[in-house]
Amino acid sequence: MNYKEHFDRLIEFLLPYEGMWNSEILEDYPRTMDAYPSAWLDDLERLSKEDLWLFDCKAHTDKLKDQSLIAFMNELSEHTSLDKFSYKVERDFPDWAFRKVKEKKRHEITLITAFLNELEKSSPHSHTIDIGGGVGHLARVLAHYYGIKTKTIDINKEFQEIGLKRSKAFPLPEGANELEFIHMNFIEEGNSKKMQNVFSKDSLTLGLHTCGALANSVIDTHIKMQTKSLLNFGCCYLKMNAMRDCNLSNYAKKVNSLKLTKWSLTLSSRGYTTMSFKQYLLKERVKAFRYTLQLLLNQIHGKSHFVSVGDSHQREYWGDFSSYAEKKLKSLEISHNFSSKELDDFFENSDHKRIVKRMYLANILRWQFGRILEHYILTDRCILLEESGHKVQMKELFDESLSPRNIGIFSTLS
Repeated sequence: MNYKEHFDRLIEFLLPYEGMWNSEILEDYPRTMDAYPSAWLDDLERLSKEDLWLFDCKAHTDKLKDQSLIAFMNELSEHTSLDKFSYKVERDFPDWAFRKVKEKKRHEITLITAFLNELEKSSPHSHTIDIGGGVGHLARVLAHYYGIKTKTIDINKEFQEIGLKRSKAFPLPEGANELEFIHMNFIEEGNSKKMQNVFSKDSLTLGLHTCGALANSVIDTHIKMQTKSLLNFGCCYLKMNAMRDCNLSNYAKKVNSLKLTKWSLTLSSRGYTTMSFKQYLLKERVKAFRYTLQLLLNQIHGKSHFVSVGDSHQREYWGDFSSYAEKKLKSLEISHNFSSKELDDFFENSDHKRIVKRMYLANILRWQFGRILEHYILTDRCILLEESGHKVQMKELFDESLSPRNIGIFSTLS
């Protein structure tokens, strides 16, 4: 892939819709609704709940009629289509190898270790460094079941002690290699000799779901320490600083790059493509309560008044709106003269329901930008690596239905 060309195409596609993906609907309602084509909202409004769920979570377009919306969705799919890393799972694992490991994590570890095992056959490394390895499940499988010498780094000493204990709890398979737990904050580590003992020019730097800007630090370490290879999966982009942690490459600084916000970073972190219909109905209910509450706040203050109100337990959303609203208004220390009946009537008001429905449909459209915004962030990282003299691949590895953050960046020195 030509990453600069891909980056340019993403910018060209995204800029006309900036009002949709770079702002939260509630932040400056009703002005924010101006960005959403009425014809698109009308088309979605025709759909049943089931069809809306399929559109929102599965990108199904077969029930749409508006050709411009269909074309938009098709182009969105084209821009986010990636090849997959090749791998071959060559071995079975005993039950204890994944004891207390959830299905999602087991899936990720199984595929990463299979990919790295294939890599070792063609391009062996002195060792692998798993950054942010926690209790060391991934590192343990690599070292013990694939015979790849592995060091796992984490700043949480307690996690590592748990991992070390687990690594000694069961018999080692034949061919097991060394597993080393290193308690270290590599980002702030100022001892160059210590860093050189961990990261060498023959080693592989590994980061599975390095949160927010940690991925940038992993990439920076790969570049500075000149490690032979890097495999990194980002996540939790909402934890990044939009001004500091995005548009890192020189190329991004030269072109008309996107000016991301905390809202677009939150959007890029979306991961509910596997949402069941039952979960979707809960989301619909949550949005109905939250959007109605916003209309109420605007009425109380006499103007648009966005404020974060926090989450509630899901059982509260299936209760009366009045109970939910009274708790939120009390927590916000907002005085009012509404009775419980008046609050429930406010929720049931047909005009309010119509407004809330349009807001909800706009939110569904907005969330379709999550994947392409993630592509933008990751493509910039690929360009940065190329500028530093690395050969880069950006591909999918995991099954998105199990692990939505399934895009990996694999880098080697040219």
